[in-house]
Amino acid sequence: MKKRDYTIIWPSYIEANLSRKEGRRVPLKLAVEKVRLEEIAIAASELSYKYEIINDTAYPRNWWIKGCVKLYPRKDKKTLLLKKIAQKIRENRSKK
Repeated sequence: MKKRDYTIIWPSYIEANLSRKEGRRVPLKLAVEKVRLEEIAIAASELSYKYEIINDTAYPRNWWIKGCVKLYPRKDKKTLLLKKIAQKIRENRSKK
C-alpha cells in the first residue's frame, strides 16, 4: 500500500461549533468559529506547507459543508498539525 505524501484538512476538524462526535479534532479552547478554507490555507503557508484548496468534496460527517485543503509535504502528525493551524488562525484573527 502506497503512503500518501499529503494531509487533508477539513474545516470541521477546527470548527468550534461542532462536537467531537460531529468531527472536531482539536480541543475546544483551540477551536475556531466559522473557519474558512482560505484561513486554513494562509495558516498552512505560514507554517511552510504548500497547499491546494479543493472545493468540490465534502467531509462525510458534514456532507453539506463543501471543501477541504490538501497540504504538502506530510511532515507532522495530523493532530499536532491541526493544533498548529488552529493556533495560527487565532493569531491571524487577533491581528485584524
